[in-house]
Amino acid sequence: MTKKTKPVFGQLTLTGELALDWMKNETEMAVAKVEMGPIGAFQDYNVPDWAAEKTGEIALFHHPNQFSNPVLVTQRSILRLLEIWCVEKESAGAKTSVEKRHNVQIGVLSIEENAPTLKFWRDPGKGQFAPYQMEEI
Repeated sequence: MTKKTKPVFGQLTLTGELALDWMKNETEMAVAKVEMGPIGAFQDYNVPDWAAEKTGEIALFHHPNQFSNPVLVTQRSILRLLEIWCVEKESAGAKTSVEKRHNVQIGVLSIEENAPTLKFWRDPGKGQFAPYQMEEI
């Protein structure tokens, strides 16, 4: 496997890191790849300070359009649902792998054709920390 190089063009931040969007209520997106692992594996991305302080697993959703920013997921309620969804997709034949980045391992699920659209929402009436729901559309 060839080593990925940092892109010259694309969504870079002022510090030269790859830009990220983050999960917000009512996010709906097509997902071509999911990466899950500890935050230290994603050092090439401009992870916001509030997310970098979290411990444990995080995830990145990648759009089928490679020029769109990946979406950062730190919410535990989504990560639990996402893990179940990834198991289902792997059982249905989606390509999975374990990759090593910055001396830590991450799980990768790739959907090469017909990227599914996922929708994430939470009830704003239940407060800022209401658990998210996830649905494949």
